[in-house]
Amino acid sequence: MSVFLSNFRVPHCSKGFQLCSVVTTLGKLRYTTKVRCELDATTEKAIAEGGLKPRKHRGRIKCNNTAVPEEIHDAMIRCAKDHPLKSLIADGQRLNNCVRSRKWYPLDGTAPNRGAERAIERTPPSARRHDASVFDLHDEYSCLTQLFGRSDAEYAVLRRIFTEIDQRDPELRPRSFLDFGAGVGTGTWAVADFWRDHLFEILSVDKSRHANDLAELVLRQGDPNRASMVRNVFYRQFLPASPDRKYDIVLSAFSLFDQPSRRRLYELVDQLYGTFDKYLILVEQGSNAGFQLLDGVRNHIRRNHDADEKHLFAPCPHSMGCPRMIKDDGTPCNFEATYTRNFPALGGHQYGSILYSYLVYRRNPPDSAHGFPRLVRPTAVRSKHCVCHVCAADGQLRDVSFTTSKHGQIVHRCAKASRWGDLLPMRIQWLNGAEDDELSVET
Repeated sequence: MSVFLSNFRVPHCSKGFQLCSVVTTLGKLRYTTKVRCELDATTEKAIAEGGLKPRKHRGRIKCNNTAVPEEIHDAMIRCAKDHPLKSLIADGQRLNNCVRSRKWYPLDGTAPNRGAERAIERTPPSARRHDASVFDLHDEYSCLTQLFGRSDAEYAVLRRIFTEIDQRDPELRPRSFLDFGAGVGTGTWAVADFWRDHLFEILSVDKSRHANDLAELVLRQGDPNRASMVRNVFYRQFLPASPDRKYDIVLSAFSLFDQPSRRRLYELVDQLYGTFDKYLILVEQGSNAGFQLLDGVRNHIRRNHDADEKHLFAPCPHSMGCPRMIKDDGTPCNFEATYTRNFPALGGHQYGSILYSYLVYRRNPPDSAHGFPRLVRPTAVRSKHCVCHVCAADGQLRDVSFTTSKHGQIVHRCAKASRWGDLLPMRIQWLNGAEDDELSVET
């Protein structure tokens, strides 16, 4: 069987009854091979003439097990000063756990029902909204906790997003960058990895004075008298007052939860949307709460800014409503970034992973990869075929099986090598004729 049978457990039943139940369930798990695939011309030429291997096709996002730069790692140790590293690492892990379970309860939301009130009661006190909570960077130690507990994961997420932008838009030469809710400066580290020589202004905005001071100290390698590793970085506690000021790339990563109400959130989104000149990047935790918050932001932008020349660049290959929300099965649209931990716990894993949800908007016409199906779950690779769960250009979630006999060796190998979050470098036409509506059960 090509479906993981371990996912189907029937407690207190005999082995024979379990197998019958699995087979009955499998009858409802269907996918289609009735598709017409047209491989992207650029990819096809690179494979046929340039010797490109299908596993390295243009839709692959080549960014795994990301590690913080060594000079940043050393600077973090120097910035810890007299604080014990063991305590910082332990408190950082607790902070990371709180962020993953964080919920958003806007003050201007509808009155919660009884079930919602019970959910709020079950939420850990550290994850609820307070005037001063574990998420506030209100002193030096809380900022160091954020640096040691979250910087490696956040840096991996941002580097993966910038990798996709750089691969799809190799001619991009940004001259200015705005990071709202910058925290300890992970956005600056990531953007400098790609366009350090082209950036003439980096504006790091965070309401915490202590976070700004620590971010600057890290770039000075823990010594306030040393020159910064990244030039032209400016720190502010508020966004620019002038609405005419534009920045080539505008980023807000893991900071939208801090807005107290939907009204304030959408005002901030409107301000950021009107500020960017090339790319706007919004990132949140890949939980249901983070995904639903970003979906609300996306719908707000569709309602109020849909007539301009800007469009949704990633992750969706379409501009319609999110099919995950329409399906309403409790599954968020999220993606995974893997990273090397800055300070692995004793006996713990060296590598970690983080789930995130994101939106990237772009000014200018869509690129040639716009409309490519995106894998929204890991590829199921089998002996003679593979099954991809994709978000398609028609705004639907679809399961499609690729085989060498039906789609060709190159298409099959490209699909087989693709991973969660990658793009399939092909145009897929879904055949809906009466003869083509037959579905095949995976066996």
